[in-house]
Amino acid sequence: MLKKIFLLISLIISLPCFAMFNDYEISARARGMSGAVTSFSDDYSAIFYNPAGLRFANNQVGATYYHLNGHDFSAVSSVSALYNTKIGTFGFGYQGLNTEYYDVNLMSENTFSLGHSVYLNKDVISETSIGYSLNLYHLSFHEMGNQTNVGLNAGIITVLHQRTKIGFMLTNINKPTMGKDEKHEIPQQLALGLSYIPYQGVITAIDLKKNSDGETEIRGGVEVGIHPAMTLRMGVRNNPASYSAGAGFNVMGIKIDYALSTHAKLNLTHHFAVGYVF
Repeated sequence: MLKKIFLLISLIISLPCFAMFNDYEISARARGMSGAVTSFSDDYSAIFYNPAGLRFANNQVGATYYHLNGHDFSAVSSVSALYNTKIGTFGFGYQGLNTEYYDVNLMSENTFSLGHSVYLNKDVISETSIGYSLNLYHLSFHEMGNQTNVGLNAGIITVLHQRTKIGFMLTNINKPTMGKDEKHEIPQQLALGLSYIPYQGVITAIDLKKNSDGETEIRGGVEVGIHPAMTLRMGVRNNPASYSAGAGFNVMGIKIDYALSTHAKLNLTHHFAVGYVF
């Protein structure tokens, strides 16, 4: 009984930390690089990190799952897909956080995203793409009701001489809120990323992210392809201090990713993802 009471108290204390659609690092690839992917998001998770990156990706689908900070009661999952057409690349994404206690869903955050990306220019020297995404946010609490709102994200990625990439991303441009009597803004975030590809299969990246609360995060990551079918990743970030590492496997179009990240005060997070390129 004491264990149950302690778990319930911990859960109630933790709920405010999870609420309001925080940056949950939905991609296992991104988590392995501590989230430093603003300038080269080019897979099925691009709609979550920079919709401009949709244009650089092949047709693919993917899904992710993990327990936030190692807590069994908080499960994060996502499903996303993208498809190239003559009028640009379209992407769809869903991500959700469910906080449960003894089979009761106490809190649920669900985000449905629809994105589109096109090239502004593309030649032998450089290429630039822009993208945007519309997000439908749905927040619900057990026996306390629910609410929805819409947010707008926009981003841009420029590639210079095939080796240097610069990315910019702004989330929730329209400042959406949740709540009726007391309004709470869904967090805004401004991200600037720079990545360099010294050799084929090697990416070094750094991101600067400023949140609506005024705090600035610095994230750095490295991705190295040691074999056509295997990639290794590692990264570091501040605020809070965290280290991460991961690996990706690609066999006949099937992509499997795993990442592990630390936290200064909380448990390890094990992150799993699977995708398919067609």
